Amino acid sequence: MGNIPFFDILILAMIAVFILNRLRNVLGKKTGNEEDINQNLNVKTKLKETKPDRELNLKMNKDLNKSIYNLHEDRDINKALNAIKKIEPSFELENFVDKAKKAFEYILNAYSANNLKNLKILLDEKIYQGYQKDIEKRIKKKENFEITIINIKEPLIKHAKVVDKKAQITLEYESEQIHLLKNSKGDVIEGDSNQILNISEQWTFSRELKSRNPNWKLLSISEVN
Repeated sequence: MGNIPFFDILILAMIAVFILNRLRNVLGKKTGNEEDINQNLNVKTKLKETKPDRELNLKMNKDLNKSIYNLHEDRDINKALNAIKKIEPSFELENFVDKAKKAFEYILNAYSANNLKNLKILLDEKIYQGYQKDIEKRIKKKENFEITIINIKEPLIKHAKVVDKKAQITLEYESEQIHLLKNSKGDVIEGDSNQILNISEQWTFSRELKSRNPNWKLLSISEVN
């Protein structure tokens, strides 16, 4: 290969220096708009709330203070249950129904066993006095009333209300039971061990909300025809 003449190298070097100077002038030149561009890139937009938006937000906040929990399909019951939860936020419907089902068994078993002490925990004074008379009457006659619970369906809420921070909830129970009344010798004087009774009743429980006593007390019992 031949050597490149010195003159040609000099020409190429001059061309390279010229190109570099042109690039520096173009790329390094400030236009005066850089600050505006940076401001546009870093701008923080603040959306202005329009009047319709404010009205919508106020309505949503107002609705949040009303019945925000869908606790029951019946409008009046749902309203009452929400009133309970508003006064006592720890109220949970599922937990209440579960405990009400256990209370049903607890009360019937205590009544059958003549256990007035346990009954007093979960009975309102008026209904307690009625149970007390029945139990004292049986004890005097030396009779035993046996209740065998075969099955209990999930109780259904039929009514609910709140008056002066005192809540009442009525549940309907459908159960299968066997009732036997026995004398002091253990002989059956009423009932049949082979007869299963289908019993439908409405039990109303009451409780003073915000009370330190967590127990709901049985206020009344009525038969469902």
